[in-house]
Order: sequence, then structure tokens, then C-alpha cells
Amino acid sequence: MAYVVTDDCLQCGYCISRCPEGAIIADAIIPFERWELQPVHIDPDKCTDCGVCVSEEYWCPTGAIVAA
Repeated sequence: MAYVVTDDCLQCGYCISRCPEGAIIADAIIPFERWELQPVHIDPDKCTDCGVCVSEEYWCPTGAIVAA
């Protein structure tokens, strides 16, 4: 099963450090007021389908990562 990041993503970057396989990659860092926006994608070659990114313990603020 593959996972994808939907348009619901806030670009907060929270998911990047939470992925145990380092499969969630920032496409860029975009300065925005006091924040840095980080649009992300999931590298299918690194993803092991562990499910951490969609678990309740993980907590994506918008639930933007879903099974494809």
C-alpha cells in the first residue's frame, strides 16, 4: 500500500521528522511571515508502508496523508 500527501496539507513539516524511514521529503522551504512552509511528498522507494504517518499517535493536524 502506498501513501500520498493530499491538498489538505498545511505544509507545516511536522511529518518530516515523524517518519521512521525518512520517506517524507520536503520539496522546498518557503518563508512565510514567521513560519517556514514545507510542501512535502512521500518517496515510494523509502516508504516501507509501516503506517506511522496515518496512525492516531502520529497526528497530522489535517489528516493529509492517506492510503493511495
